[in-house]
Amino acid sequence: MQVPKIQTAVEAFRDFLTTEEAEALLPVFETQQNWQTHFDVEAQDLAASYDAALDSKTNRRHYRRGGYDPKRAMLALMQWEPDFVREAFRDLFSEERDLEGRIGRFGFYINELFNRFRDAKPKDRTPSHYHNDDYNMVSLYLMGQYPAIYAPYSTELLQGICEKLGAKTVPPAADFPRYTKILTTLRRFLTEDELVMERYQALLREQDYKEESALLVWMFLQSME
Repeated sequence: MQVPKIQTAVEAFRDFLTTEEAEALLPVFETQQNWQTHFDVEAQDLAASYDAALDSKTNRRHYRRGGYDPKRAMLALMQWEPDFVREAFRDLFSEERDLEGRIGRFGFYINELFNRFRDAKPKDRTPSHYHNDDYNMVSLYLMGQYPAIYAPYSTELLQGICEKLGAKTVPPAADFPRYTKILTTLRRFLTEDELVMERYQALLREQDYKEESALLVWMFLQSME
């Protein structure tokens, strides 16, 4: 990525932080705080812990919109086979293991379990689990568990940022590990800008996550959309 293009985008981001478009992104910060407060992979009632964690009182579009409702499906799986789901989350959150392997296995495990759930309950009308949705849900879980490292992902967002910031190559397909590295690379350009950090802290609400968060960089990427 080209430093002059990054610096120009940072300058524009200063003004973005004062807009309604920036405020519209805050429910994701709220969900991040809720996850930190409520989710415990070892909780006796895993479904209740998950239900409280994946939540926002102001806007739920990042995990529920129209016919897209992966939370409903995950709750059904947790109530049916909590230990299987618990083990899938344990593996996903094992930072000592390869990231690409973890996110791939998680999607595979949930898909396999959902197929078994459908076979066992043919009359059940729970919609698709959507955990093979371009890593959207996986990235939300990782974002909640490790706020400083991960942020919501989409391949379209990754490709667009690579193009706009002058990366040597643009990924032709999903590449969550590369996206995570970009979050780390761009963070210092934002945290070293005093006006960006002042306006960012002023933007956050009481219910939002306020510690070090990769969502700062995610918001920066969103500002270039």
